[in-house]
Formats: sequence, structure tokens, C-alpha cells
Amino acid sequence: MSWFSSRGSGPRKEQGRVQTEVEPDVHRSLALAALCEEIRRRKLQVLDLGSAVGSNVEFLSQYGCKLFIEDLYAALASRPPGSDGELAGPSFFAEFLSLPEDTRFDVVLAWDLFDYLQRKELAAFSEQLRKLTNSGALVFALVSYHKTIPAQPYRFRIKDEQHLIYERRTGADRPSPRLAPAEVTGLLKGFRVDRSFLLKHGIQEYLLVRE
Repeated sequence: MSWFSSRGSGPRKEQGRVQTEVEPDVHRSLALAALCEEIRRRKLQVLDLGSAVGSNVEFLSQYGCKLFIEDLYAALASRPPGSDGELAGPSFFAEFLSLPEDTRFDVVLAWDLFDYLQRKELAAFSEQLRKLTNSGALVFALVSYHKTIPAQPYRFRIKDEQHLIYERRTGADRPSPRLAPAEVTGLLKGFRVDRSFLLKHGIQEYLLVRE
């Protein structure tokens, strides 16, 4: 079953009430700081695979980046029930990305998307990532080591070059895939880990580079 089924995606009841809002957390991001060092050097094309966040657009604009936003999780989650099927390589994901033909990116902000793909889905998605990126492109990704993760991805807001705001969008949880570093590199063929940071709040940050 795909992670994008509706199972377990409803609000969680706590002490007789429904919890729908959680105060956002602010965490230091070592990978974001490293990424900003790279994008400061030259104008880059950036693909944001999360939800559109105005403050992130404003932050990246200061570097002269050309930004494209495709909320891939929302697109996949909106599929009609029963349409999961077997993934057929990158063509499966391509139909959910409305990008100009032949566009190639230097940076991809995957955020916590990898936690919401099954392993076979992540392997298939890596093929699409290779098609979308230039050699040397960087992929910024966060992987959780907690037993559970929110039923929907966080909304991430860039506070500054070294801090991210984690906005939880649901009180419901789902099991975490807890991807090991060897699995990340094994599933994302054509990418290698450039830098990796295990943070105190149980998140492994990656900067992956397209070979």
C-alpha cells in the first residue's frame, strides 16, 4: 500500500478533544547552511517539492535563484482512490510535475518527502530526479529516525540561513520508514552523499549530489 493512502491521516483525539494545530518548532539546519554557501556563489535553478511558502520564495530571491514549486506530496495524495498501482519508473512521477520541457535544476528541495515514499517509490523517483537535474546538482532532504512521523509532511519555513521552522499540519501520526543512510544512497541511484548531519531532534539532514 502506498504511503499516500488516506489511512491514518485524520486528526488525533487527545483527552477528549481533537488536536489539529501544533505550535511550530525551530531547529538549526546544518545542511541548509551548507546549501546557502553554494547558492550564494552563482544564480541557480531551484525546484521546491514542498508546498508554496511566501517567505521561502522571498528568502531564495535574494540569491537571484529562479524558483519552481511543485507540491509533489499533495499531487500524489490527490489521486483517486485505488489508483496507486505499480510504479512504472520516472514516468509515474512525471505526470504529477507540470514543469517546462527540458528544464534542468541545480538544487532540489525535497524536504521530508523521502519519508512519505515507499522504498520502491523512492527508487523510481530517483530516476525522475536524474532526468530533472544537472550534473553536480544538490538535493536537500530530511529523514526522520523517530518511530512515527506526522501523517502529512511538515511545512518548512526558512527562518534564516541556519534555521528551519517545522510547521506540523496534522495531529495524526503514521509509522516512520526510518531510512538508513545506506538505503538512501542505495535507492537514489546516480546520487551520492555530499554532506550529512544527524541532528539532536532525531532528523538526518542530507545534501546529495548528482553524479
